[in-house]
Amino acid sequence: MKCLRAHFDAEENPFGSPYNLFAVDDRHPRGELRDLRLRPDGTVVELCLLEDAPPDIEARLSEHPDIVDFDVGETTDGGVVCHVHLVPLDDVQRLLELVDEHDLLLDTPIRLTRDGVVVNVLGTHTQLSGAVSSLPDSFQDAFCVEGLSDYEPVRNGVRAELTARQREVLETAVERGYYDIPRQVSVEALADELDCSPSTVSEHLRKVESNVLTRLG
Repeated sequence: MKCLRAHFDAEENPFGSPYNLFAVDDRHPRGELRDLRLRPDGTVVELCLLEDAPPDIEARLSEHPDIVDFDVGETTDGGVVCHVHLVPLDDVQRLLELVDEHDLLLDTPIRLTRDGVVVNVLGTHTQLSGAVSSLPDSFQDAFCVEGLSDYEPVRNGVRAELTARQREVLETAVERGYYDIPRQVSVEALADELDCSPSTVSEHLRKVESNVLTRLG
């Protein structure tokens, strides 16, 4: 089974105005979609955990013409949980239909970041290629494939957000003492072992560190 890691750019926002309801101070929402389902009638239900939400989120949801029903609550860590039933844009509905048509699986949670939506989709190479080639036109500018690799279930949520190469670099760095105090190995030595340039190792480690710190902060 293959895992396609895809990113939808928030600036292009192909998901329509409901996505913007959760914006705080004009910043795009950050959190997780824990569940997402397309109903037989074409509407969508989703369970969303947000790190923060605007104070008037309930008013925004109740006034939006595409929101059928909703329930909002607080999480124990100060976040917001939203159960939302909505009418999606036609192209968003088509996107979810492609998941069923090509027998794909969404590996939840789906991440909501300041930069957009990050999703891991599971299936065979043929199934994934067929779905990508059938994407609605409105998604083309926003959609970016970040990686395609064998699916490796990872129990740790942070590790699950890393690519296979990032995990390899991280594991090598940890094993060789890169994060020890004092540091036991240089970036140059890691690069030799990983058969790549020092700048590539540094870039992978920066992305790993950014991922971890973003999740924590």
